[in-house]
Amino acid sequence: MDKVSIIIPVFNGEKYLARCIDSLLNQSYENNEYIFVNDGSIDHTLNILKKFQQKDKRIVIINKENTGVSDSRNQGIKKAKGKYICFCDADDMYEKKYIETMLDLIKKNNVDAVRCNFKVINKKGQTIDSGKSLLSNQKLNHESIINEVIPHCLNGTIPCFTYLLMVKKEKLKVQFPEDIAMMEDVVFYINLFLTLDNFYITNDTLYTIMFNESGATNNVKNYRRNINNVILVNKYIKDILKKSNLLTAQNVEKLNINHLNAIADFIFKHYLYGKNTIQLCQSVRNDSLLQIIAETNLKNISLVRRIIFVLIQNKHYILLKVYFFLRKIICNLKRGNI
Repeated sequence: MDKVSIIIPVFNGEKYLARCIDSLLNQSYENNEYIFVNDGSIDHTLNILKKFQQKDKRIVIINKENTGVSDSRNQGIKKAKGKYICFCDADDMYEKKYIETMLDLIKKNNVDAVRCNFKVINKKGQTIDSGKSLLSNQKLNHESIINEVIPHCLNGTIPCFTYLLMVKKEKLKVQFPEDIAMMEDVVFYINLFLTLDNFYITNDTLYTIMFNESGATNNVKNYRRNINNVILVNKYIKDILKKSNLLTAQNVEKLNINHLNAIADFIFKHYLYGKNTIQLCQSVRNDSLLQIIAETNLKNISLVRRIIFVLIQNKHYILLKVYFFLRKIICNLKRGNI
């Protein structure tokens, strides 16, 4: 039986780690190693890992200083002894036949990698979202990956979650970018897909994402960093596309629209949960953002988002403040609060 290596970065995961570990140790396919990379946790994460390791020797622990999720995954890949590589986030869960099904698909279809579907559940166990079924249940050659899969990655119609992948280790020649704080998965996906000869997408829902309902309010202080990171990722991906002769007008438009929507979401959430949103808009108005706005047909994004970028572009911050104020009144009217 071929060994499968599952890489799980974890930082301060004491609240949910046991649930994740149970889902991994109870897999129907058993010839696995579970590489937990403790990324400088300051809670009881390491103690929990050691207790589980005493019960199951398939658990491998890498203990290191806090250097981020990308470095954690890269270190896990270097340590892996399996013929196949998978990933998991420490607050999520594998379905019981995740590894068995993925391994069967990658062998049966003789492909370099396979991607499964997912569902998102809340703390009550209710499914609140499920993955896209685009291009599902089919084998794709390299040309199809370039012409079909990558454009979907650029515009977000195929979510680029690393934990949905199983990859042959011999084909895993790329690393996660360690200078990116978020959205590193997208960069990894595109770099990986450029190297694959073939790929299979299944609609089988094998991965469960646990929705953290308190996350939005807890991350207000990070919105400026997140927006600047989206801008950085935009440039990062364009550089990759340029080197691969894929920097077409269509690909740039897909990427820019996706990223402008992400930036607008952060701005709206900041206004909902934080303060000084106008100051946030001023601070992220730089040459890189202005270039993204200028090279994008803003008619392809919704009017409520388009207004934000036009006002930021032209430094109309007083009008932007009025716009947010009016939107708040409209939202309160819809909720019946006025």
